[in-house]
Amino acid sequence: MKDLQREILIQVAAGTISAEEGAVRLEALESPAPASIATDSPASEAVRHVKVVSRFGNTEIVGDPSVTSAVADGPHRARQDGDTLVIEQSPVNEDTSFEFSRPQARVVVNGFEFGRRLAIRMNPSLPLTTNVQAGNLRMQGLNGPIVAEVQAGNCKVGEFRGPINLSVMAGNIDAYGRIDSGKSSIRCEMGQVKVSLARDSSVRINARTTMGKVAIEGDGIKRDSRDVTVGTGAGTLDLECTMGNIKVSVP
Repeated sequence: MKDLQREILIQVAAGTISAEEGAVRLEALESPAPASIATDSPASEAVRHVKVVSRFGNTEIVGDPSVTSAVADGPHRARQDGDTLVIEQSPVNEDTSFEFSRPQARVVVNGFEFGRRLAIRMNPSLPLTTNVQAGNLRMQGLNGPIVAEVQAGNCKVGEFRGPINLSVMAGNIDAYGRIDSGKSSIRCEMGQVKVSLARDSSVRINARTTMGKVAIEGDGIKRDSRDVTVGTGAGTLDLECTMGNIKVSVP
């Protein structure tokens, strides 16, 4: 099923099929969700992790120290799974319906209008996991670890301060921030990735490529270098590129 989903997302990104047609095809692949099972975890369990899933929409996540966990404004569904707060933006569910309006070209699926924005404010120290399919995601001012998977979409990460693990397939990632501890990684398959590291970063960079291109640029760095140390190399950043492009700019 994963290969079929991948093919649909690639077609949406290439413009071969429309976003609404892609939504219908993805829904057809999904089996009914199993009935939820009650757990012994108390409803008031503290949130220690945030997960955001965005499909066919625009999502913005901003670090806000005044927020204990995360708050969302816009079309979404939210639930708590143990100590993880899950926020989902998706027009696709088991009762999919469509509404078309011309000539304004509005497309509404299950009451969800394509192009609407979901805004999330979260505590910047919490770990964040995101999954973007055929949509746009922007993250700003987060200090905790970030895991982002982008399929046929676009992702921008600004002023990150913790380890990052980014994966892109048929999409684009643009990130700026500091790495000075932990293990970070970037995987690129048929996509484009640009990363700019802050001057006070301390990281060892290792790059591998298969039918793709990886460029690490900065003062004193030799052309086509695959192993680069910034500062004392306290953290690590592994780059892997297959049929895509990764560019890392270092101070």
